[in-house]
Amino acid sequence: MPTDSGTTPTTGFTFDDLRGVLRTAAGDLDAIDGDIIDVPFAELGFDSLVMLEIAAVLGSEHHLRDPDRVIEMARTPREVIALANDASSAGHVDNSVVIAAPYDLVWEMTNDIPSWPELFSEYASAEVLGRDGDTVTFRLTKVPDENGTSWSWISERHMDKENGTVRAHRVERGPFAYMEIFWEYHTTPEGVRMRWVQDFHLNPEAPLDDAAMEERMNRNTVIQMERIKELVEQRARRP
Repeated sequence: MPTDSGTTPTTGFTFDDLRGVLRTAAGDLDAIDGDIIDVPFAELGFDSLVMLEIAAVLGSEHHLRDPDRVIEMARTPREVIALANDASSAGHVDNSVVIAAPYDLVWEMTNDIPSWPELFSEYASAEVLGRDGDTVTFRLTKVPDENGTSWSWISERHMDKENGTVRAHRVERGPFAYMEIFWEYHTTPEGVRMRWVQDFHLNPEAPLDDAAMEERMNRNTVIQMERIKELVEQRARRP
């Protein structure tokens, strides 16, 4: 909603909150106290390192979900505030499972996209459309639901085996305003802890709201993780 320059609507994350973040990230710059709400960050002299620091502060001090996405999308302080408040009310799913198998095996099996229809019970097909280094573009098609409807979409996935992280997002968003996915892998004495984080927001015309979708995703993620754990551990026990 448009407002007078220098002011913001009443929200959970305010312009004063953002000023504090900017001071922490960029120091006591005179520009921070000026009328900057609609001034692009580039014109304020904030380089990429400062923007990364802003994202870090948003995550650590304000517990913002997916602060990197907010900073990547926002050009001005006003846009950061809007996106931050949107993110705080969006869907968030965070689940993990420990798999008693070697790291390399867990990584290779769970990131072998063409094999996902065997690994996940929810996918009918997984077609790789392109590869660029560690980034893969692919199409997923789900098993038809109880009404016979089969959903399909294109996603992009970047895998970093050395650091044990995967970041993905929907290219074809369908009912989602956005869908961001983060996976991480950590070796523990019991095995490999695999964590999946999904941050999303549904469009107003979607058949479900964020809360209902969050509940559905939480239920299904537990089912899929337990299935994957069993399949990977079976493979690990083979001679």
